[in-house]
Amino acid sequence: MAQNYSTINKTGINKNSTCNTSELADGFIYLNSGTEGSMPDCVINNFNQNLKRWASNPTTSYETDKTFGKHQHYQREKIAQLFSTEKDNICLTDNTTMGMYMALMGLNFKSSDTIIYTNQEHTAITSPLALHKEKIGIRLRMRKFPPANKLNKMKSEELIEFLFPNIKELRGATALCVSHVYPSTGIRLPLNLLRKKADQLGIKYLIVDGAQAFGMIDISKGDDDIKLCDFYACPGHKWLNGPPSTGILYLKNANIKPPEFYPTLSQRMEKYSTLDGENTHNFPMAEALQVRGCSNAPGFTAMLKAIEFQNELGGSLAIEEHILTLSQKVKEFIYDRSPLSLVSPINDPSLASGLTVFFPFNWKTPEVVFTDKGMADKVVQALLKKNIQIRSIGFNDISNPKRKVFALRISTAIFNDVSQLNQFQYILKDVLNTLT
Repeated sequence: MAQNYSTINKTGINKNSTCNTSELADGFIYLNSGTEGSMPDCVINNFNQNLKRWASNPTTSYETDKTFGKHQHYQREKIAQLFSTEKDNICLTDNTTMGMYMALMGLNFKSSDTIIYTNQEHTAITSPLALHKEKIGIRLRMRKFPPANKLNKMKSEELIEFLFPNIKELRGATALCVSHVYPSTGIRLPLNLLRKKADQLGIKYLIVDGAQAFGMIDISKGDDDIKLCDFYACPGHKWLNGPPSTGILYLKNANIKPPEFYPTLSQRMEKYSTLDGENTHNFPMAEALQVRGCSNAPGFTAMLKAIEFQNELGGSLAIEEHILTLSQKVKEFIYDRSPLSLVSPINDPSLASGLTVFFPFNWKTPEVVFTDKGMADKVVQALLKKNIQIRSIGFNDISNPKRKVFALRISTAIFNDVSQLNQFQYILKDVLNTLT
């Protein structure tokens, strides 16, 4: 049997939702939305209907259909409304990595340019940066996070200043490439502070990987408004619980064009060139990136259904409150027993996310903390045998410069509730008791 979304009703944020069930099996506690979300029934039904409609008239669907057409005008307009921006600021992508590649490979970097990033970035950032380093010798400045045992008590402004101080080697950099929420530690970097820091240092572009934010955090306004960024890439298939192969790239400058930026994954470069005589420089870059052959139009439409579902649950702020409240409960449970093991921030709400990261420890002797992969994986497998899904995560930590450290990561999502967390904590305690 599937789980019923009536669990969300207990939080008081449900408003006669059209979604009733999740495909997650009854009794299965899924705490890994940071890797992949789980579509509710209304999204699955919408996706299936879209696929059938596409299959019934494929050519029209691809070429001219209002909803499915290759320019994706309808979906881009709807996403733009969500973020209080314009259609030409939005490109729909397969995932965050595609969006980050579009941004980082599209910008016309030179060998004299400097890009700042951190030692905990996902490969969606580090891979294109490595490509630029190999091809043109671009200058990369890697900033290191404080050690894990310091992070959980830090404040947001303190952390931003630690990472990106006002020093000569960072001033005037071409781009600052960071994650909104770090998959390795669960730390959120507030976009307003990143924007302020980029402006202080005279950095031209703020480029943000939002893989762990959209669907968990309200990114439409306030301190985490994506419009504070020059480029922001995020998925529809994680915290939003949309279909696989769905995502968004936000471009602040709707009029950006060559030679500043090139559509490297597109069928419309000729719009900016004299190759075929078109040279229509006013063609929107987001649309050029959108027209790249057959893409997941049925999935993009179902992603809108996932957004509609979140609105039925009270909207982005209500979802954020639900997720972060559950996450704080997990953090406090871990911190109260083993302060040394908790990596994720616990004191500053502006750094909080739905991810809780902590090192395995022995419950009876909580000062004994383990940072090796084997022990983290052992806990994951032991919990999985009890129908609880979490994951292990490795990351760079300056206290262990010779190797990665490995921790456990818990994702609390819209379909999780307090009773599930109570059961998880009870079983986790038993598992941790076995560690030696």
